[in-house]
Amino acid sequence: MIDVHLLRYALAAAETGSFSRAAGKFSVKQSTLSKRIRTLELRLGLSLFDRSTQGVAPTAVGQRFLDRARAILIDLEALSIESEALAKGNAGKLRIGFQSSLAAGDLRAILEAYRTACPEVALEPMEGARDTLLTQIDRDRLDVAIVAGDTGEPGHRSLCLWSEPLTVAMARGHPLETRAQLYWTDLRNASFLVTVADPGPLIAAMIRARMLGASFTPSISHQNVSRSNLLSFAGGNCVAITAGAVVRADPAIVLRPVQDAFGPTRIDQVLHWREDNPNPALARFLALVAHRYGRTMRDIMGQVESERPPRGGDRDGLSPRWGGSGGANLPARI
Repeated sequence: MIDVHLLRYALAAAETGSFSRAAGKFSVKQSTLSKRIRTLELRLGLSLFDRSTQGVAPTAVGQRFLDRARAILIDLEALSIESEALAKGNAGKLRIGFQSSLAAGDLRAILEAYRTACPEVALEPMEGARDTLLTQIDRDRLDVAIVAGDTGEPGHRSLCLWSEPLTVAMARGHPLETRAQLYWTDLRNASFLVTVADPGPLIAAMIRARMLGASFTPSISHQNVSRSNLLSFAGGNCVAITAGAVVRADPAIVLRPVQDAFGPTRIDQVLHWREDNPNPALARFLALVAHRYGRTMRDIMGQVESERPPRGGDRDGLSPRWGGSGGANLPARI
């Protein structure tokens, strides 16, 4: 094995044409540098330099060796720079999953801020169903995912980035059309329509949690249609429940917000990652998110659980909520 500093000594001697001047570049004695280069020649079994009273010059074979040595040192320097960037999260890749539109909430702004801060990091996006994305995190195929709802999944950490209100869609002429706002108790006699695709299953679980009684089970039908098309199936006693902003396109459909005791019912869009993920690019992403939401990395690693706000009436859709594994109030995967 050849020591890297011997290559540097030999290249400096070739560039300066003098062992003395080369030694000055490294602040060592000329005799020390001369002995080290001689040691290198003996180890290689090659004569790298012609020596004379005017100085030193590479031999023909020595020039070939030095050309290769120069390329190796350039590669080592590039490797050192790249490794430092990787360690700081300024290079590498970030595998990010999501299930909602990139236009939703703060997602696009977060990704743009990260791309600006870390232009050398390759973003590898994956769009998929909620449970699929969470499973990919467990299998180390994703670094982070933004999905509806928290899970309390063992080994996961989470942060609510924003929340979206639930909206009731009903046919015009429905008895509740004149209500400016609705409570879940107003919908006791309704049949609910939700999508098969996310976040439909989570919305269904929220409906059951708010309406399930000792002698009452809400009627919920899962429709294999898109969120926008789901609204068109509202009619008669059937109401469609969806999350997020809804563009009112059908004049025959009336949209109303729905409330519980704490105010408008909202569904959280939550950032999930494994707490044992060592990817520096993930750490840099989490630091950016923490800064954007006025938190610290100490917060994000779950060292201030006592600061977690209650899951209830403080939900304005903007205040971040941090969590870790094992939360008793967190719903499991749907």
